[in-house]
Amino acid sequence: MKSKVLSIVIAAIFATTVSATTAIANDNVDNPVELKYINNATTELPIYQLRLNNLNKGTYAVAIKDEAGELLYRETVSGSKIVRNYQFDTPLPASVRLTFEVSDVKNNNVKVYNVSRKAKTVEVVVVDEVK
Repeated sequence: MKSKVLSIVIAAIFATTVSATTAIANDNVDNPVELKYINNATTELPIYQLRLNNLNKGTYAVAIKDEAGELLYRETVSGSKIVRNYQFDTPLPASVRLTFEVSDVKNNNVKVYNVSRKAKTVEVVVVDEVK
């Protein structure tokens, strides 16, 4: 997928950094990197939420690539308990496959997430007794 053809631009929105001094009891340090899909019903543009559950301040490189390996977006974030939301400004084709790479700059640890979409139709049939 050519980014210039699709003119896909990624905007980092709702960028939030929370200090380690405000860490709460449900810190998920066992899972240091989490990526979630958030359905945005108001704009029909999906949001991908990245959570870095580090208690100590760190620096991370985040890269988003398409299925051909072309870089769509890159940024470096620093801090502790980092939460970033990523949203494309145009709808993506249904067949698009994205790769999120999160690299811990200090420790050279890399987490890779593949994102693809699948559609399925669900039909619900309700049978009620008439009284």
